[in-house]
Amino acid sequence: MDKNVLNHEVLKLFSEISRIPRESGNEKAVSDWIKGWAEERGLEVIQDDIWDLIIKKPASAGYEDHPPVLMQAHIDMVCERNSDSDHDFSKDPIELEFDGEWIRAANGTTLGADNGIGVAAALAVLDDDGLKHPPLEVVFTVQEETTFAGAASVDISGCEATRMINLDHADERELVVGSCGGTGVEFTMPLEREQEIPDGMKAFAIRLFGLQGGHSGEDIHRGRGNAISLLLRLLEAPEFRTVSIRGGTNRLAIPREAEAVVLAADEETVNRCVSDAKAVFRKEYSGAAPDLEITISEAEAEAPLTDDSFKKLAAVLRLYPNGIVQMNGNLEGLVESSDNIGIITTDGDVLKLTSEVRGAYRTTVDDIVKSIEALRDMTGAETKCFDGYVPWEFAAESELRPLAVDTYKELYGGEMKELALHAGLECGFFAEKRPGMDIISIGPDCRSFHSPEERVRAESVVHFYELLKAVLAKL
Repeated sequence: MDKNVLNHEVLKLFSEISRIPRESGNEKAVSDWIKGWAEERGLEVIQDDIWDLIIKKPASAGYEDHPPVLMQAHIDMVCERNSDSDHDFSKDPIELEFDGEWIRAANGTTLGADNGIGVAAALAVLDDDGLKHPPLEVVFTVQEETTFAGAASVDISGCEATRMINLDHADERELVVGSCGGTGVEFTMPLEREQEIPDGMKAFAIRLFGLQGGHSGEDIHRGRGNAISLLLRLLEAPEFRTVSIRGGTNRLAIPREAEAVVLAADEETVNRCVSDAKAVFRKEYSGAAPDLEITISEAEAEAPLTDDSFKKLAAVLRLYPNGIVQMNGNLEGLVESSDNIGIITTDGDVLKLTSEVRGAYRTTVDDIVKSIEALRDMTGAETKCFDGYVPWEFAAESELRPLAVDTYKELYGGEMKELALHAGLECGFFAEKRPGMDIISIGPDCRSFHSPEERVRAESVVHFYELLKAVLAKL
């Protein structure tokens, strides 16, 4: 594709946004930038105390009597980086790299197309006075990737729209008509250690990496492997005594890397166990993780976990819900409920797991949480649920759905598939705030959200934006 596509209005705005730190919980700078940008254009702007924004633009000529429409996106992003990247998300800009088809981050990090492209598309609409559209109400929320605090608390009582276009999907040929709810879960369990280091044993650090990772909901069915689960299988070798385990960085991302410190008799033993495990894992994940690697290095010896404590830890990891729990019986090929163990630590004498539970219904989310609580009660652990969010259930009647599908076919000649997502969108909060609101979600082709492999197809950004403009013109 012509590299001039990077001069497209949406991608230019995305490049501007990418220069501003916007990790979840650190959105003030980007919120202030957008606020100033909108005020320079004479638009009405409301910014709340956690940096959500509501921007209003009057209807274009001839659309003054049309009902308003709300566009919505989130300004925060997941900040993941490869272990060899020195990128500082608190201050460093994300530089874009274009290979002729896909746009990536140039420095081994997440790109932030989720949901920076949606934000940029909404800004492009606000910036173009030549477009045809009804009155616009644009809501930019914060903390979507962590707490959903923005969507939960933003006050839309001053908005009039009963139709909403969410801009947070990842395939231009799909129209999202529902999404799951979920909750974060923290599981903590006490561990016991030996009083001293066993005689004749040396310490080694084992690092497993090279998995693809991905979005803990949208990619959970792709069989990419969880680095924490794979590392446990290696640590269960009888030749090892485990000192510590650490893996994953975000409950919303499938862990790509995990590491442990172990005690063993000698380096030859460690090499043999690692070599055997690597051969097995590479066979099992030959397609999904061809670059899987396990490395060994020297480490400082410390007292290991007792045998009973490690067996208890291993049992918890094996029994804790992880991966797909149930497929959707109504929509073929769709995951209905899942859990993702995203982070593990054994700091001090405590095992800590952090996971993300997802389900199409509140009831199935609650059911998985009950399974975790049963494991808690059996092991003397503690659990805490946090940052819950509501499902967006499919509505039988919609004006927007057929309009979007027909418009896509007119523009590109292809069919647009309607589907529900196994991921949490903010649409459920808006549906609760305004019962009966007609909602759809659209977006360009993106891949590998929540991982440094995240990318967006440049041509698809253009298609997505043309679709958005054409739909607005018909409203």
